[in-house]
Amino acid sequence: MLDPIVLPTLYFTTVLQFVLSAAVAYYAYRVTKQTGSFRAWTLIITAFIILTIRNVTSLILTLTLPADQVTTLIESVGVTTTIISTSINVAASVILFLGVFGLAKRFENQPKTS
Repeated sequence: MLDPIVLPTLYFTTVLQFVLSAAVAYYAYRVTKQTGSFRAWTLIITAFIILTIRNVTSLILTLTLPADQVTTLIESVGVTTTIISTSINVAASVILFLGVFGLAKRFENQPKTS
């Protein structure tokens, strides 16, 4: 039987990853407004947007599945494996957010070149 805290925690981390990836896409766009658009940065922003869409899809699919099916899925993969995988994904999302947020703040403080 799955610990009662695991499922709500996984739902929370799914929402957290969505919020962080949406914030990454937003701040990446803000950097573009400050620095201008060039192909490499546009491709990076496009990747961020695609990751955000993936997280929205994951969130919707996770929330629409019945809890017993999610529980069965987690138990089939393994609770420890699921927790480790989720922790790594959240850590990567936080680091990516902090990096792009810091980048946006750095360019915000720079004089705009025209």
